[in-house]
Amino acid sequence: MKILVEWGRPLRLKDGSRQNLIYVVDLDKVPNGAGAYVFGRRWGKSIEALYVGKATNIRGRVKGQFNNLRLMRHLERAKTGKRVLLFGRVITKPGQKMDKVITLLERALIRYFLSEGHDLVNKQGARIRKHEVNSDGNQPKKFIPRLMFLER
Repeated sequence: MKILVEWGRPLRLKDGSRQNLIYVVDLDKVPNGAGAYVFGRRWGKSIEALYVGKATNIRGRVKGQFNNLRLMRHLERAKTGKRVLLFGRVITKPGQKMDKVITLLERALIRYFLSEGHDLVNKQGARIRKHEVNSDGNQPKKFIPRLMFLER
């Protein structure tokens, strides 16, 4: 299966103490579509993934994650660097089921970031068949590769 993901520009997380939260982001810049999102830290041109998630509505899911104390504490306690949110909207092809596609994408990203030594708070990654994930858009090229393969 080939999966196409269109990545947006990373958004900087801001202090959320006014809203009684640890972090917030401008949700108007986050799409309502289905796809994956990555909370991370940026220093210089490098980004380290700290959490990978999937959602049928990225904006709604990300908004809910700001109330996830375990996740927000993990972001807060990570090494130095600016906290960022990356999101990728999945573009399905005829016959592809969105739920299956976003699950595969999430697993592929988790496996990739773990293999690169990132400090992920989620460490799952179940067995999956061979699939191909293509990324396009404004993602940092060194952070998320244009092409990833998953094997059984």
